[in-house]
Amino acid sequence: MSDAHTQPLEIRPLMISRIMEIDWADGHTSQLSFEHLRVECPCAECKGHTPDEAQVITGKEEVSIVDVLPVGNYAIQIHFSDGHNTGIFTWEYLRRLDAQAAGVQ
Repeated sequence: MSDAHTQPLEIRPLMISRIMEIDWADGHTSQLSFEHLRVECPCAECKGHTPDEAQVITGKEEVSIVDVLPVGNYAIQIHFSDGHNTGIFTWEYLRRLDAQAAGVQ
């Protein structure tokens, strides 16, 4: 069960700035670049099944988001302009990416 820290209220992909804003129930707003989301895609193709299998994703500075689909009540699936769409981004993972982007581990 999600707490306010990991419960999104609104998700806004801002196409011109290539930033996804997420308003969380605890009052925080995340701002994640499309590039960061694509590079950190959690799917097995990108991250592998073990750390040794993880791919280094580069060259995604111009990637856009084509669609964002809900996955149950716990995640979204992002369709990127490079054709990639297999990652399931859970609320917890998105919040972790926000902390990572802010330099908080």
